[in-house]
Amino acid sequence: MMLDKDDSLYFSSIIFNRYQDKFWNNLYSEAPKGGKFFIDLARRINPCRFVTRNGEWSLPWNQEIPIGFEMPEYDPEFSLSFSEVTDRRAGEIKSLINDRGQKFAVMYSGGIDSTLILCSLIKNLTDEELKNVAVCTSSHAIIENPNFFLNFVKDKFTIIDSNTHKYDDLIERSYRPITADEGDCIFGTVLGLSLYNNYDYLVSGLSEDSKRNLESIKNRFTDDSVHYSQYKDVIIKHFSVDTDTKFGEKFYEKFERNIQTATVPVYSLHDYFWWMIFNIKYLNCSVRGAIYFNDRIHCKEAINDWIINWFNGQEYQLWSMANNNNGEKIGLTASTYKMAAREYIYDIDRNPWYFNFKIKLESLGGSVVVSQKLDHLPVERRPNARFGLDKDYNVLFIDDEDVQRYIIKNILKYRKEF
Repeated sequence: MMLDKDDSLYFSSIIFNRYQDKFWNNLYSEAPKGGKFFIDLARRINPCRFVTRNGEWSLPWNQEIPIGFEMPEYDPEFSLSFSEVTDRRAGEIKSLINDRGQKFAVMYSGGIDSTLILCSLIKNLTDEELKNVAVCTSSHAIIENPNFFLNFVKDKFTIIDSNTHKYDDLIERSYRPITADEGDCIFGTVLGLSLYNNYDYLVSGLSEDSKRNLESIKNRFTDDSVHYSQYKDVIIKHFSVDTDTKFGEKFYEKFERNIQTATVPVYSLHDYFWWMIFNIKYLNCSVRGAIYFNDRIHCKEAINDWIINWFNGQEYQLWSMANNNNGEKIGLTASTYKMAAREYIYDIDRNPWYFNFKIKLESLGGSVVVSQKLDHLPVERRPNARFGLDKDYNVLFIDDEDVQRYIIKNILKYRKEF
């Protein structure tokens, strides 16, 4: 595989995972300020897989958005409710079952997003149609949502162990995996949770003037009359890194340019963190499964022909852009995030604990990462060694000389904005 320094990528990843650390640390010592910034971004938000779908966000290399993952044009008049969009999504699966006889495996973690998918299918498909749906899950998911598993999954679906079955295993059994990986993108919050939870601590180390202002707006994260810029000092502190005392400011300024050049309004602090994942982390959520939990199916086939990203539909994205700061996404606490999804689930399972107290846990993805069998792969071809995708959807490996040359040349010449 030949990769020219001017070639565009479909996906790229700067990641510290013990396997790649030496490469990135050695490159860091030679890199200009711009290159150092992106390596530091991986230290701060690991992995660094940030690419814009809307607005300005320069990278050390050329990157394009694969077809199917573009952001639709913002429509403030979009009027479908979350429930309507979700029911219509289930209708698409229903048609694929009835028209093509396709089989599906829902990647079920017990979390809100994957529970929503199963609730939608249970609600909208007949018992006969549900025979074409399996549930790929683990004991982690059962522990996370035991009542739902016992009442709605056990003895009702074919169960596939996610500890021993990755995307390629499912595809080879003719199942189309359904993933909820973009659920966080639709609702936002994830990248802001640690700031919300550590707000008092972060604020305590700021100047007296900053503290007074930030304490007065402490519980107004979703208030669109309080612009996110009023939280600037605590955002900068939140994103700071030890290797560069100015990194938090640089990150804030870079993301601010993205917001100011985008065509979608961003107002509140919650909007700020929602836009970060909905815009510049969206591609990561969309394709990471095909790249890192799949060894045998070519990524082009896996992404375009097999894997269904439940929340990647245009209507979910349009809903997401038109429903900020109205209580549909989050209230005042972490246990109220993804409220529209909680309400949809509650209509099916009637579980007040899950509705009122469920918080985010890592389960399915983490269990697959830890347990996937890799003995059949040479070390330099395992997931930890995967850097990205070229425009032919070929996986790029950090140990390949042409990939290293490509990275080094682009990092060393990247000086824009710094």
